[in-house]
Amino acid sequence: MPTSLRLLFLTSLFGTAACTAAHVLTFVDIAFYPILIFVPLLFLVWPLVLWQLRRIPRKNIFSEIFGPIPNALKLGAALLLAYVFINFFLCLRLNEGGEPARLAENKFALKTSEKIIRELTPEGFRHAQAIQVRLLTGHLLVFFALAACATHICWLKTGPAMADAKIAPSEDAR
Repeated sequence: MPTSLRLLFLTSLFGTAACTAAHVLTFVDIAFYPILIFVPLLFLVWPLVLWQLRRIPRKNIFSEIFGPIPNALKLGAALLLAYVFINFFLCLRLNEGGEPARLAENKFALKTSEKIIRELTPEGFRHAQAIQVRLLTGHLLVFFALAACATHICWLKTGPAMADAKIAPSEDAR
């Protein structure tokens, strides 16, 4: 794998791992807000991934000669996309469309921009914050993982991986 793709791939994997760790922490009601540092990194990674994808000739994307895209990679990408939608709507439902906020006199509430949905206990506030972070990290980890998948596809389809490619025999050759 060329160095430029390798660095992009490793950066995507690192982002995926960090966001996954923060995402898992939300299931034990720990809201790890420093993960927000990875949002700008995502805006750096994806343009570079798109630049790499743009370099692949269109005919190579669907060609079996330049290495087939593994079925596990296709299935993983499809599952990640399904997860991001399920996570989004589930987190919105759990927080009732609102966000946790501190009110005057050190009270906690779940509120929208117009009204207070309900008041929260400190434990409920911590849980609502964790759900809010889960919503963000669910998106971040999926986008970083998809960037890693796209980088792997770039490597498969640009030629250097062609030496290791195994081509299935066609029906005509039999």
